[in-house]
Amino acid sequence: MNRSRDAGPLPGERDDLSARGEELRNMFNRARAFTEELLRENERLRFRVSGLQREMEQAAAQGPADGSPAASQLAERVRVLEKERDELLSRFRHVEEMNRSVAARYDEIDSQNNHLANLYVASYQLHATLNFTEVLVTVKEILINLIGADAFGIFWVDERHQHLKTEASQGMGDSVPETIRPERGPLQRAAAGESYYADPLPPAGNLDPESPIACVPLRIGTRVIGVIAIYQLLTQKERFEPLDFELFTLLAGHAATALFSSKLYQRSEKKLSEIQGFLDLLTAPSPQKAGRS
Repeated sequence: MNRSRDAGPLPGERDDLSARGEELRNMFNRARAFTEELLRENERLRFRVSGLQREMEQAAAQGPADGSPAASQLAERVRVLEKERDELLSRFRHVEEMNRSVAARYDEIDSQNNHLANLYVASYQLHATLNFTEVLVTVKEILINLIGADAFGIFWVDERHQHLKTEASQGMGDSVPETIRPERGPLQRAAAGESYYADPLPPAGNLDPESPIACVPLRIGTRVIGVIAIYQLLTQKERFEPLDFELFTLLAGHAATALFSSKLYQRSEKKLSEIQGFLDLLTAPSPQKAGRS
């Protein structure tokens, strides 16, 4: 169920889908105008048929000698008009079906546009800062607002000690320990690079840190640097949607890069500060020299 999408060409795809959506909107408007024209024509024919039927009744009341030819002609005209009306009704039903198809396709294109916009904004926000805490907040906002996660955890893979370190959590209370050493299950597989999604979702119950309903490995190349584990969705959301898998793919790559680079930057800033402090200590004048001066 894991689907891939490179977030790079998203603006171009968005423009292409917008053009397709505009084309479908024009088609829909033309089909609606044609339908209205058919309805007007059908109404006109209906009145004509009703008038001819009244003429037939009047001709029949005048007697066979005077009315037979006229009645025959009127009956023929009624048959022709009824046939024309039936053809128009058939065309109307066909156009109505086309309208429904175009409307459904338009809704699909509009939904795709919104999805692409969300992906683009999420991708931009992930790379807009090198502050590790701010990147974590952005990832949490994506999980809450775009995926609809109600309870989740973000873990860092500690390769040296072979465990997962909890970087952030939401909706889990104090049930998530500082470190987890999974030996099996979704977390262990995700730490090894394998995604996991429960479908259908299990019934809501106690939240177990080692039993998520979805696990996404955060990769840089072939290296897994972290894991996102989702334990519960919002009450109004019954299952994962196609957009969710697009966002999972985004998180697997872009969030991993953003988290990794911001953590490296944070560490380098800390080391630079320590080195600068050490250099300041070495270059500072001693109290004796300061007194002599």
